[in-house]
Amino acid sequence: MTDSLYTPALAEAICTRMAEGESLRAICRDAGMPSEGTVRGWVREDRDNFNVRYREARALQLEFWADEIVDLADRGDLDPRDRQVRIDTRKWLMSKLAPRRYGDRLLHAGDPENPLRVLHESVNLDRLNDAELDALEKFAQARIEAMQGQPKGR
Repeated sequence: MTDSLYTPALAEAICTRMAEGESLRAICRDAGMPSEGTVRGWVREDRDNFNVRYREARALQLEFWADEIVDLADRGDLDPRDRQVRIDTRKWLMSKLAPRRYGDRLLHAGDPENPLRVLHESVNLDRLNDAELDALEKFAQARIEAMQGQPKGR
């Protein structure tokens, strides 16, 4: 890693270009730019608070790609397959780099129409103490009574 390459202006230029959608690899291919390993070293070392600016640039890069997906989808001059590959690549990267924001949402609670079945499957009754068993019995009884009072079809 070459320490002499780092300057605040160079770090800012890298972050600006990333925030505008360019990959680190493409930026580092340009003449006068450091290698990817050098830039990643600056991130690891948090050189001149570079880690924070780099992470912010990455987040902005994802927003750029989200906007770019819309633009790509609307481009009629591209072959449909080419358009789909470009969109899918960006979507995949976004879902891996920021899964909470861009990833597929998974239902972890089970079937919302049958929560007692899911509860039964996830709770081992043998491990419950007497107080927990009493609470479960009261809950089940209250649920049965509430369902009996509802109109059919709900």
